[in-house]
Amino acid sequence: MIRKIKNFDQEWLELNAGMKKGSHEYHSFIFSTIRSNKPELRTVILRDINTSPYTISFHTDIRSQKIKDLKLNNFVSALFYDRKRSVQLRLSGSATIDYNNKITETVWASITPESKVCYMGPYPPSKKIEIFKPNLPEITPYEIDSEYEELGYARFCRITINIETIDWLLLHHGGHKRILFQFKKEVSAEWIAS
Repeated sequence: MIRKIKNFDQEWLELNAGMKKGSHEYHSFIFSTIRSNKPELRTVILRDINTSPYTISFHTDIRSQKIKDLKLNNFVSALFYDRKRSVQLRLSGSATIDYNNKITETVWASITPESKVCYMGPYPPSKKIEIFKPNLPEITPYEIDSEYEELGYARFCRITINIETIDWLLLHHGGHKRILFQFKKEVSAEWIAS
């Protein structure tokens, strides 16, 4: 049923482009967790997509609050919006955390020094500080030595969303179009009212 609706293939190509190009509308997205029965939202960067199974991934600091959220409730949602095409994607599913394993070793080895320094700052994300100070180490990205490399990697993790549904919406003055894709053993698609 999914192959009859071209929208899915198109959006997967757009997500793939978003993963590769910083200027793409899908490069950053809103990621939502639950904390104390309330939604918590933040913008993250799309780093990986897969089709077997259907997943998307991003990187974060293991000390961040979102990790604590996921340990209590791993059901999440993600929101993408392409202003140029007037397309919104709402993904929902469950999240897993990769930390200090073969996957994170491989990913860590591939990221740039400019990205690595983001995991070497002295403060955990969301920690209250008395005055503003950049949460970065006192070295440049090109001065990373083995000690800093080890410190950064110890704080690095990858979150993967195992997609259960994608709600696709095309905003149009002549009538919005909306499709619900469900990811079970087979991927199904059905038109729904907008």
